[in-house]
Amino acid sequence: MKKVFIGIVVGALLAIPIFADQAAYVSRAQAEKAAAFLKDKKEIRHYCAPCDDKGDRVEAIESVDAVDAGYQGYWEVKVNGKGVDLAYVYFKTKKGKWKNLAKELDIKVKDVPKHLPDSAD
Repeated sequence: MKKVFIGIVVGALLAIPIFADQAAYVSRAQAEKAAAFLKDKKEIRHYCAPCDDKGDRVEAIESVDAVDAGYQGYWEVKVNGKGVDLAYVYFKTKKGKWKNLAKELDIKVKDVPKHLPDSAD
């Protein structure tokens, strides 16, 4: 019985990261569209609701690129040289709201809010 319980706990813990990388690797078209969309933005917010983040992180955009991820034909978006998961990236709309980038681009993601309040804390 103890082995079964340990197996269930380990399985549950291994399943948690499944949501962590929802839109880190996307199609070439999606990556290029996301990179082009972010080119005129000054900053983004990173916030992962499924990860139970306690707050967000604002990042000034210096560079944005769509690059081959080197994995099964997938591509990724790099902001300031670092790959980002589009499911957890938010941009500021003209109305001043922070909107989820993946949802804006119709990339299917789960358990991600469409908008963030002024501060995700």
